[in-house]
Amino acid sequence: MIVEDKLMIDILKIVTSLSKVDTTVLILGETGVGKEGLAKYMHYNSKRKDKPFITINCGAIPENLIESELFGYEAGAFTGASKEGKIGLFQLAHEGTVFLDEVGELPLEVQVKLLRVLQEKQIEKVGGIKSTKVDVRVLGATNKDLKDLVEKGEFREDLYYRLSVFPIEIPPLRKRKGDIVPLVKYFSKIINEKYNFKCEFEEEALDCLQWYEWPGNIRELKNIVERHIVMQREGFIRKNDLNDYIYKEGNRELTFSINNLCIKGYGLKEIIQKIELEIIDDAIDRYGNIRMAAKALGVDPSTLIRKRQKSIKG
Repeated sequence: MIVEDKLMIDILKIVTSLSKVDTTVLILGETGVGKEGLAKYMHYNSKRKDKPFITINCGAIPENLIESELFGYEAGAFTGASKEGKIGLFQLAHEGTVFLDEVGELPLEVQVKLLRVLQEKQIEKVGGIKSTKVDVRVLGATNKDLKDLVEKGEFREDLYYRLSVFPIEIPPLRKRKGDIVPLVKYFSKIINEKYNFKCEFEEEALDCLQWYEWPGNIRELKNIVERHIVMQREGFIRKNDLNDYIYKEGNRELTFSINNLCIKGYGLKEIIQKIELEIIDDAIDRYGNIRMAAKALGVDPSTLIRKRQKSIKG
C-alpha cells in the first residue's frame, strides 16, 4: 500500500485493526480507488495470510454460471456438467479470504446462498442435497449505492446488513492528493524495471499531475504513468510532455473560497489573520501537503508554516 495522505493513513489504521479479526467488511468507493488493494492488505495482515486469497468479480461472470462458479456443482447437475463435478471458489478459499468485487451485481437467487455462507458458514453445490462447511472470511466491494438497490428490490436487505457489518469508504484520489506523487514515483519505478527504461517525471510535471482531478483514480494514474514512460523511455518527462487535458488542468487559475467567517467584534488585524488562516487551510486541504499549498500561494513552505502558526495564535 502506497499511502502518505493523512486521510488514507487514518483509514489504513482502522483497516489494520480490522485485519486482526474476521469481521465482514464492505469496501466502498469509486472505480479505480484501490478497493482490491485494500482487501489484499487486510488478508496479508491477517492470521489467514498463508491461506488462499480469491477475488471474484461478480459483474464479470455470466449470470447462468455464477452460482456454479461460486459454490460448485455435483456430477451431472446440468447439461454439459463435468462427470466428476466441480469445486466452487468458496471451497477453494477454505481457511482463506474471498473478495467479492462488485458485489452489487450478484443475482438475487445467488444472494440467498451468499447470505447462508455468511450466517452459517455452509455452502450447497448446484444439484447437491447436502451442505458443506467452509471457513472463509468474506470481504465485499462495490461502487454502487447498495441502499438504493435495496429500495429498488435489486439487492436483499438482510444481505446488505450482513455484508456491511463494518463499511469502509475509500476516498477518490482527488480528495487524497498527498498520495498522488508517491503513487507516480512507485509506478514509475515498477514500469522502468519492467522494461529496463530510465525515465522519470520532472518536478513541474509532478505538480501538474497532483493538480489534475483523476476521474479514473489510481487505475487512470497508473495508465498515464505507463503511457508517458513507454513513449519517453529515457530522460525526463516534462510538463509540456503531458496530455493536453492534464496540462490545462494543472495550469488552471487558482481560486479560494472564504467560508462564512464570523468576524464581528474583531479589529482589522484579527480579521486579516482569520482570512489568512482560512486561505492557508483551504490550500493545504486542496493540495494535500505544505509544499504544494505554498507553491499555489506563491510563498516558501517555511513562510506558510510561520504565517499559519501566527494566525492560529492570533
